Amino acid sequence: MTETIDKISSLPDDILTHILSFLRTREAVQTCILSKRWRNTWASVPVLNFHVSDYDENKRWKFDQFVNGVLKNRGPVLLDTIISSRDVKNRYIEPPPIGWLHRATLLMPRVISVDIPYCYGLYPDLDFPDSVFSCASLEKLELFYFSDSGPPYLIQNSIALASLKTLVLYYLSLNDDFVQKLLLGCPVLENLKLWRCDLEISDISSNVLKEFTLDYCQHFQPMRICCPGLVSLSIISSMDTIGFIWLENMASLVNASINFSGRYCYEYNVDDHDRPNSKIFSGLSDVTNLELYFWLLPELKLKELWKDISNCKTFYNLKNLDFGAWNMVKDFSLVACFLEHCPVVKQLTLRLSERPGIINAARRDVPFQREYLEKVNILCEEDEELDSKLVGVLGGHVKTIGNINIRYTSYFVIDKLHGDGYRRCAETRRFLAC
Repeated sequence: MTETIDKISSLPDDILTHILSFLRTREAVQTCILSKRWRNTWASVPVLNFHVSDYDENKRWKFDQFVNGVLKNRGPVLLDTIISSRDVKNRYIEPPPIGWLHRATLLMPRVISVDIPYCYGLYPDLDFPDSVFSCASLEKLELFYFSDSGPPYLIQNSIALASLKTLVLYYLSLNDDFVQKLLLGCPVLENLKLWRCDLEISDISSNVLKEFTLDYCQHFQPMRICCPGLVSLSIISSMDTIGFIWLENMASLVNASINFSGRYCYEYNVDDHDRPNSKIFSGLSDVTNLELYFWLLPELKLKELWKDISNCKTFYNLKNLDFGAWNMVKDFSLVACFLEHCPVVKQLTLRLSERPGIINAARRDVPFQREYLEKVNILCEEDEELDSKLVGVLGGHVKTIGNINIRYTSYFVIDKLHGDGYRRCAETRRFLAC
C-alpha cells in the first residue's frame, strides 16, 4: 500500500495562512486537529470570515463566544480583513450583538465588512462600537443591514477614520449630522456607496471624493451634491427623486450614469406642484462619458427632464453619449435636445424599447441638425422596421453619420430586490447584448 505523503504541511507559514484565508474562520480553526504543525496556524490567518448562519438562532451565544475566542487567541500579527456575513434565508427576532467589533478594531484591520442578519421588529438606531468609527488603520468599511421595518438610523457621536478610502452603506437611515461628521472625519475618503438608504441629507460636499454611487435611495428633502474632484458618478433611482437631487461643480467628472425609473417608486408627501425642479444636468457639463436611462416615466417627469436639459450648459467635453430606453421613434426630442448641447460628441448609443406599458410623452419638435456624427450604436430587439424608422428619425437631426452599428439585444430588468439584493443592486437596468 502506497504511503501518503503530506506535502502541504511543509509549505511556509505565510503560504498556509494565505490558503486558509479563503475559508470561513470556523473551517480554518478546525484545521488545528490535523497535526501539531497545524495547531496554531489558524491564529495567524490575515482574513477572518465569520458566518452567523453557522449557528441556530437559539444558540447565537455560541457565535459570540466563538468570535471573541478567535479574536482573543490570535497570534501577534496584524489583521487585514474581518468579514461577518449571513445567509439570506436567515431571519432573526433581534439583531445579534456586535460588541465584538470593538475587540476586532484593536487588531488594526484594513477592511471591515459586516452584514447584520435580517431582523423582524423595529430598531430605530443601530449602535456600532465607537472604535469602528475611530480605527486609524481602516481603509474600507462596509455595513449591510436589512429588516422588514425600515432602515435604522446610523448615529455616531464622532467619526475619525484617517485612512478610510471606501465606505459602503446598505439599508441605513442617514441624516445631515452623520454625513457632516463623516466628511470631516474621513479626510481621504474617495469612494462612497449608498444603497437603498433613507436620506435626510441636504448637502454632500467634498473636495476629495472621487467615486459616488447612489442606488435606490429614498430622499426626504432636496440633496445638493457638490464634489469638484469627483471622477465617477452613478445614480439609480425612482422617478420620484427627480428634483430631489441637485448636482453642482463637478469639474473633474469623467464617467456618469443616471438611471431614473417609474418601476420603483416611493410615497413622497410632496405635491407635484411643490416639488423642486430638476437640477441634474447642469452639474454634468464637464463629463466625458455619459449614460442616461429613463424607464417607464410618465409625461410629467419627462417634461421635467426635458426642461432641465434645455436649460443646461454646453457639454464641451462629452465624447460618448449612451441613451435609453423609451420609444425614441415616436419622440426623439429628448435626444435631439441633448445633442444640441453636445458639440463634440463622437459616439452615440441608443438603447431602444418599444415594449407595451412604456409611457411616452407628447411629441416635441426640436429644430436642430448637426453636420456630422462619427459613430452610432443602436441596441434594440430584433425588428428591422423599427431599426429603419429610428435611423430615419436620426437622419433628420444629423446630416452625415460615419458608421452605424445595429445589435439585437435581450431585455434585462431586476424586477424585485430581495434580502440579498445588495449584491446585485448596482447592476444598471439596461439592454444587454446577447
